[in-house]
Amino acid sequence: MSSLKKESTNFSNILIFSMVLWVAALTNSCHKSESFEAIPVGLLPEKSLVDTSFNRLFDQQIKENIELHQCPGVAILVMKGNQVIFEKQYGTKSKYSPDTIDASTIFRIGSVSKGFSGILASILIDKNIIHLDDPISMYIPEVTIRARSKDKILRLKHILSHSSGLTEHAYSNLVDENRDMETIISYLNKLTPRDSTGKAYAYQNATFGLIEKVIEEATGMTYSKALDFYIFSPLKMCNTSCTFDEIRSSENACYGHKYSGQRHGFVPIDFSPHYYNVVSAGGINAPLSDMKKWLNAVMGYRPDVISPNARKIAFTPYISTSDDDKYFNMWPGIKDSHYGLGWRLIRTQNHDLVYHGGMVNGFRTEIAFDREKDLGIVILFNSVCRYSNQAVHMFYDLWDTYHQDKVEDYL
Repeated sequence: MSSLKKESTNFSNILIFSMVLWVAALTNSCHKSESFEAIPVGLLPEKSLVDTSFNRLFDQQIKENIELHQCPGVAILVMKGNQVIFEKQYGTKSKYSPDTIDASTIFRIGSVSKGFSGILASILIDKNIIHLDDPISMYIPEVTIRARSKDKILRLKHILSHSSGLTEHAYSNLVDENRDMETIISYLNKLTPRDSTGKAYAYQNATFGLIEKVIEEATGMTYSKALDFYIFSPLKMCNTSCTFDEIRSSENACYGHKYSGQRHGFVPIDFSPHYYNVVSAGGINAPLSDMKKWLNAVMGYRPDVISPNARKIAFTPYISTSDDDKYFNMWPGIKDSHYGLGWRLIRTQNHDLVYHGGMVNGFRTEIAFDREKDLGIVILFNSVCRYSNQAVHMFYDLWDTYHQDKVEDYL
């Protein structure tokens, strides 16, 4: 019997176990609660870390850039340790509306959704339900892509780290066109990797989405149910969703904006259904209030939900991205960049960042935290203004300058 067949014999046991999980998930759902799950005892902060002088400088930096780059609206929070030390919303949900953004206003987070996929996969790996080296075909037999490697096997780690060897954004147009995964797979099967699988980086959306069917096969849940069971409900992220209907029907959602020239600036655009067909790549909707809980968890303050080992699995550098011609490789002091599982790992002269950005439907999202300084930030934009590509490094640069000046003043 082949190794693949041996592995497949475990599926019945996994499915029985997963049905129990699925029933539990139904009774453990959020029911749209607004509560912020308490931090486990022993991880509580001893004193306030809020620095009002720094916050005034940061607030000024944000306002200046919003005005300079004509950003319609922004929601931002900063965490030091497990404390929120800065949180504020700016602007309106739509340029043509007086309704202001608040902490519960829903944004689309685009490719920051990949970080949820990477963590979910890492949780399942940590629980020994799936494995990084598992062949994709073990879970999705209809995938017939032959890797460009000695064994010709396309594995989970390849799709989660964008190292499949396929050309960049292979059939991302099908995601934009709202095609279903079966159609996407039929097109992907026609491709032959251009580069060495497991050695070359090329960003993907359609191929990344294969992780959904892997998780569905391994857990017996839909991908959205697995997200809810393992992440959303335990973290009480009860206003986070992953469907077009949920953002479209929300009474407190932003509109994305596109730039319409110097005369009109940014103008609101209608909600689009694309990327909800591949939620793992870019289909999550969330407010700042829920992203606060997510940042807190990925920074390590909810080990009951994301174990230290699961974080280690997700934040291990699997493939170099230092040669990628992208904005993050142009940040001041950049040393190198890599990709983990759904997360970028960026080292600058002063920071060791776990990071990802997202862009979809006129929305732009940034999330980052420094593992050494234990300092994280989430920024939600309802436009793709130029500030969005600079906001993370500008924040960390301001932090460095401010604290260096404080040290010099003390000396």
